[in-house]
Amino acid sequence: MPRGLLRGLDPILAVALGPALEGRESFQLAFENMLRGRPDGPLLLALWSSATSGEIPQEDLRRILKRMPVPMPESPATRGELLAYLHPRASTLSRCTLALAQRLEPEALAPAERLACGFVLTRLLIDLPKHLAAGKLHLPLSDLEQAGLSREELFGMVRTPAVDRFLLLECEWARDLLRQGLPVCERVGNRLQRGLRAAVLRSEMLLRRVRKPDHDIFRNPPTLTNSERWRCAVRAWRPIKAKSIPSSDSSSAPLS
Repeated sequence: MPRGLLRGLDPILAVALGPALEGRESFQLAFENMLRGRPDGPLLLALWSSATSGEIPQEDLRRILKRMPVPMPESPATRGELLAYLHPRASTLSRCTLALAQRLEPEALAPAERLACGFVLTRLLIDLPKHLAAGKLHLPLSDLEQAGLSREELFGMVRTPAVDRFLLLECEWARDLLRQGLPVCERVGNRLQRGLRAAVLRSEMLLRRVRKPDHDIFRNPPTLTNSERWRCAVRAWRPIKAKSIPSSDSSSAPLS
């Protein structure tokens, strides 16, 4: 990833994953003062610098405070319900990232949103054991039903044939989103392009381990070694063909 872009993105993510989640009125007032050119404190000063250098629309920044405090739905009934939560947040952060990269255009935004949703879904699958241990499930109940899996069996955190079917469904869904997000790589600069490709390759490697029946993700959550990360970085110098990420019909519905 371009270092300048990462430096510009850091305060945006710090706000989105920090004060924005708390929803404190005092921070919202300080945030509005920052938008008027009066940042108070190092974090808001860094955010103001990123916003002005990237010419990020103020409304996109306000959406961070509006959308991030809402918690992720617990046991969403369908994929549509989960995507209805993920998409607006993915769109806001994608718009900020593309603005910093000076590529904020509709042709880049739509696949960037898909790619961001694919990354989040991959993270949800990697963190599934941790969420289940905390008594939470953020994946669709409709997919449990399709796999013939009950909540009780999933919360038992033992790989059974039904659990394997469920994980396969979720991995195929995540891979579909990643595949549909690949076109954004052709809409950005070379360094950001390589960074996004490497992130897709890392996600694909992790998803292969999640779906592998003989890999117990509940006892040994999938991770990547440094050499595997380097391999993805080297491979990212070449284009990724969409057909190299298997597709299914599971996420063909438009995001809304």
